[in-house]
Amino acid sequence: MQQILYGLIELQEVDKRLDELRAERGDLPLIVEELKAKLDEKKTESEKCTRKIKEAKIKQRELELSIEELKVKYDKYEEQLYQVKTNREYDAITLETETVKHQLDEAKKEIKNTLVIIVENESKQKEIDEELKKLNEEYEDNTVELDTKMNETAEEENLLQQEREIIIKKSRPDIIKTYELVRKARSGQGISKIQGNVCGGCFSYIPPQKIVEVKKMKEIYTCEFCGRILVWNQS
Repeated sequence: MQQILYGLIELQEVDKRLDELRAERGDLPLIVEELKAKLDEKKTESEKCTRKIKEAKIKQRELELSIEELKVKYDKYEEQLYQVKTNREYDAITLETETVKHQLDEAKKEIKNTLVIIVENESKQKEIDEELKKLNEEYEDNTVELDTKMNETAEEENLLQQEREIIIKKSRPDIIKTYELVRKARSGQGISKIQGNVCGGCFSYIPPQKIVEVKKMKEIYTCEFCGRILVWNQS
């Protein structure tokens, strides 16, 4: 158990240094992540606009062809009106003419609506593309800065990670799990050295008998108040 506890002390130091190296990057990782999310969102919006424009232009062409056909029909019925010989034929052709005229009016209205969709989406896409350009520049600048900082500490981080893995392998999974949970909940500090008669993490009082047991290093003891694993301060 002594070896495990000494390992936890080393692990705490390794994690502390890793946290320091990550802290040097500041908010850059989060900034880069947020910019990437915004870029993806804007790209999706741009793709939607592109799709709507494409669909509207296809519909516009279909409507234009339909209007041409309807005009031919309308002209044909107009000519037939001068050739009818009975009222019945006149009424029938008049009805067809009115039907075609109504279809023409509807097609013209629809084509206007389609043109509005095209104009609106082209305008929107232009705005999105401008935003994408700015976001891209910002993303690239921050990514370069983050990569530079990461490269500066990459070698040390790799060595620390290797050291961390070795320590963890020599410990027990349940103890490491406890350490990780407490560390996450307590600002990166999973263990605490006893200072005098208090916990070095939360400065809560520790009974003398418990201090005696912690000194023996035969069992894992935690602070009743903050949950940190307690070790004896040998310094």
